[in-house]
Amino acid sequence: MAVAKLHRQMPQRIMNIFKTFIQHCCLLLVLTAAACGTSPTPEAVTAVTETDSTEVVLIIPEEPSTLNRYLAIAPIVSQVADATLAGLATVDEEGEFIPVLAAELPTLDNGGVASDYLTVTWKLRPGLQWSDGQPLTADDVKFTWEAVTHPDSGAVLAAGFELIDAITTPDALTVVIHYKAMNQAYRQQFMHGILPRHATGAPGDMLQWPWNRQPVSAGPFIVSEWLEGDSIVMVRNPHYYLAGQPYVDRLVFRIVPDPGVQISLMAQGDAQVQLWPAEVKQIYDQQTGDAAALQQVPGRWNMALRFNLSRPFDDDPGPQPPHPILGDLRVRQAIAHAVDYMTIRRAINPGTASAISPFTYGWYKCSLPRPYRYDPDAARRLLTAAGWVEGEDGIRIAKGALYAEEETRLSLQMEGYTYFQPLQKLEEALVEQLRAVGIEVTIKNDDRAVIFGSYADGSPRMTGDFDMLLYDSNLPIDPQATVAHTFHSSAIPSAENMIGGNIFRWVNPAADAAIEVAGSTLDIAARRAAYCELGKLITTELPQLHLFLFREGYGASARLYGNKVNMWGSVTWDVQNWRLINE
Repeated sequence: MAVAKLHRQMPQRIMNIFKTFIQHCCLLLVLTAAACGTSPTPEAVTAVTETDSTEVVLIIPEEPSTLNRYLAIAPIVSQVADATLAGLATVDEEGEFIPVLAAELPTLDNGGVASDYLTVTWKLRPGLQWSDGQPLTADDVKFTWEAVTHPDSGAVLAAGFELIDAITTPDALTVVIHYKAMNQAYRQQFMHGILPRHATGAPGDMLQWPWNRQPVSAGPFIVSEWLEGDSIVMVRNPHYYLAGQPYVDRLVFRIVPDPGVQISLMAQGDAQVQLWPAEVKQIYDQQTGDAAALQQVPGRWNMALRFNLSRPFDDDPGPQPPHPILGDLRVRQAIAHAVDYMTIRRAINPGTASAISPFTYGWYKCSLPRPYRYDPDAARRLLTAAGWVEGEDGIRIAKGALYAEEETRLSLQMEGYTYFQPLQKLEEALVEQLRAVGIEVTIKNDDRAVIFGSYADGSPRMTGDFDMLLYDSNLPIDPQATVAHTFHSSAIPSAENMIGGNIFRWVNPAADAAIEVAGSTLDIAARRAAYCELGKLITTELPQLHLFLFREGYGASARLYGNKVNMWGSVTWDVQNWRLINE
């Protein structure tokens, strides 16, 4: 259509050529200024990026099950959903909290936080609207709390909400949160988005809301089309709170599982962003040529092998009885000794960094030794002492094991997620390394929507019907709610506690005490010491075995401008600032 128009209007074609020449000149000035250490002016950027219509294509390896952040912890959900959402605050690329829908961050100094830390008052920006033009008010914040904490909501991202006693709304712009106990992470309380009371549904029906796939949005984009298995198309939110933004007109999330096809699309310029490339930067940049590059910063995605400490498939999600194999600490220690960490980081998953515990970055970083280093002989001795003797085919069988029946084969299933080549390479390496000490491991990979599903959905991770899970996770900038949700013994998932995150079924009074100490003070040093004590317990008792830390980043087109990689956020955390330079 555009070609036909230019054919009919030759003078306009000449004008477009002249316009492109001017834009390229402006681009040269921008790049020259950047090389000299001078930031380009907004006017210069606008001149470079102005187009009649701009579209950014983002490659994602799989389809999200929902765009409701509260219903899923699968990483793919946040990568897509964040383009449609807006919370009270967020964390920028420097690790600093900044207001979004809030007019300012509540503090002691501005009166937003009471002296006893039990009352926090948020003020909304005036004139906020939902994407359907309806006003966004304090009542929507209150509704978000009501919906997420409803026992039948199916919400899995509700950590910290149990601390809220009540929310009052003196006026349309004021949200007063009354806590039962101090919430150190109050600034991230509503970071996963605000839910519109008028456009969602009953809280108990949250899992069935049409809004989950077609959200009335407060974020920069709204969904215009969702083609199952193919793409999700978004267009600009006409009522977004930042005037003139977003700068891009359309986002197209293309679902492309094949890594080779992903690279080809980036190299040909048919896509501008690639989520989670499998290649290290040097290889990625070579494969995409001048069209794109891998943009990275130190990351927080921590790869770990998670152990189920209770018996699976017994219709009891509780911590007892123990897992017939993994319930014995000596078996978990043997697994830890059997892993060749250096080979994994250098040859299997190159470019990754060492990770010993969950506390490997941020202000709560702990320098802990790895208590069970790579030592296959030590692994074999531990297994023998635990009553697992070598069978005829090299795989061990139970002869006096602590919990397993006699002649039980030392065979475990390791579950991961699909469409992520680095994880699949890691799985294959672990199978080989564990077999070397007599442990048989089979691999089962599911879509992220399954492995990270809810208790109500019957996710094996939540119901306790698994042996080992292999996936990466992270901690937010204030980790307390997540840490308590993940490691405290009161957080074991069950029909009565469907949002619990202690999927290991780990019960340790010392760990509970460390978590409670960390949550009882605002003193950073005391909190860090408590987290480090918890880290020691995790590395020695091994509810999970940490392997390495990914670098954070994504493939980005050379034409993309204004984007910033953020270790604390998703790929679309700043999508409202993206611009696309004309070719």
